[in-house]
Amino acid sequence: METPAAPASPDAEERHSLAALQEALGADFEFKQRLGRGAVATVYLAREKALGRLVAVKVLLPGRARDETARRRFEREAKAAASLSHPNVVQVFRFGRLPDETPYLVMRFVKGRTLEERLAAEGPLPVDLAREVLLGIASALAAAHAQGIVHRDVRPANVLWDEERNQALLADFGIAALLATRGEEGTRLTKTGQMLGDPRYLSPEQLLDQDLTELADIYALGVLGYEIFTGQGPYEAKTNTQWITAHLSGTPRDLRQMRPDIDATLADLLKRCLNREPNHRPSAAKIASILQGRQGAEAGVAGGGSVEDALTWSEISRRRIPQLMGAALAAGAGFVGLVTGVVDVYDASQMWVSLSFTLAGCGVAAATVAAWFHGERGRQQSNVLEWILLSIIGVVWLTLSSWLLFGS
Repeated sequence: METPAAPASPDAEERHSLAALQEALGADFEFKQRLGRGAVATVYLAREKALGRLVAVKVLLPGRARDETARRRFEREAKAAASLSHPNVVQVFRFGRLPDETPYLVMRFVKGRTLEERLAAEGPLPVDLAREVLLGIASALAAAHAQGIVHRDVRPANVLWDEERNQALLADFGIAALLATRGEEGTRLTKTGQMLGDPRYLSPEQLLDQDLTELADIYALGVLGYEIFTGQGPYEAKTNTQWITAHLSGTPRDLRQMRPDIDATLADLLKRCLNREPNHRPSAAKIASILQGRQGAEAGVAGGGSVEDALTWSEISRRRIPQLMGAALAAGAGFVGLVTGVVDVYDASQMWVSLSFTLAGCGVAAATVAAWFHGERGRQQSNVLEWILLSIIGVVWLTLSSWLLFGS
């Protein structure tokens, strides 16, 4: 009986992969050394002969290359990154398949450590530097989101620090999702219930396998922000189970207690990134504009409210303010009509009509207040401008009620 051949060792597979790379790309690239190997791919340092520049060549592991889903996900990373032209995104120069169908991509070589390695070695970053890193990643995400790309794996391990240019670069779009934009339908490469990514950075909607939007990246950015400023996450969690529970029901720690030299606007910004309701998180573009100082607290809401807290029509619609006010007006009009009819039939005092107007108005005012503070944002994050507007409504109604009751 013939003995089956033993599976190739990882080293043997890697030598085969490197040999295939040299055979296919040797005319264009001179391979120098292996930079690293992960669970999915190996990265080599090479010199592009025509331009004389160093590049990183990433090739899917041979074992993974036999998996069609893994090949498609790897190629999607290449296409997603290649479609982006941004100084804070690791640029992809080319991608393709080797003769044995193993996909590869050639990207910019970044000299430096990952943000994860830097935090482990040095601890929290200085405030100004941390702010710059956060700005760079927010800007990169804004560019990706504008192209309908959700990174889905924003974490320090996927942020490279370029020592030559002193800037943070977002890398590894390996599990990126393409949203349905400009008539293009995104391809879902994950099975229902299959969790991809590090549980420490997954948004509640990812954990619940709900529809994915770019706001999932904003949640992860909030977690990353806590780490670069404090060296710790926003929740006191250690195991994956504890992290999942915290994301679904926990309350983020007070960032200013953990790092007192952070200004209130920045602390509030990161807290809002961690809102469990995706629609209450700021966009990546908004975060970048606030961090750049184009829109600070002074340019936003009078009295110190942050820019994102300003009431927008979409927020008004989410709180159902028009619907509740319309229902209250209809009920109030019906009540006034009923009282007016009763007064006419029984020749009662007109004071009852004035009183009915007052009560109906109080109902409309109460419905307005209830709608205004509807939802998590309404209860917790209403700003000074909203309080002023509500006060004006109250004063106007009290004045009108007093005139109706006592003016004649």
